[in-house]
Amino acid sequence: MGDDQLLDAPWFAGQRRFTARWQPHLVLVVAVVMALISMAVCVAAILAPAPAAALPLVVAICVGAPLFAGWDVPAALGWVTVERRRKKALDALRKTLNELPEVEHPLGL
Repeated sequence: MGDDQLLDAPWFAGQRRFTARWQPHLVLVVAVVMALISMAVCVAAILAPAPAAALPLVVAICVGAPLFAGWDVPAALGWVTVERRRKKALDALRKTLNELPEVEHPLGL
């Protein structure tokens, strides 16, 4: 399947459509990186006490950023899971086909 074809998310993962195979993986990586950045901001605000006026912004960043970054995570996880299952099924089919005996065509073609 080419990168130009649309790849559908599974039915249980919402209506998100990915246009390339690397996009679901990128969504997952961005969500993890955003969570790590938010934890670092929270730790920095605790260790170097932030001014009282900045605390609402720190809370908004520490809570809101990972929520926003994780918006498409269910669709990406569902897509990755379905693709992994498809690959296993295809590998099993190829293994079964390779185990079939070779026979000549009955009409000699």
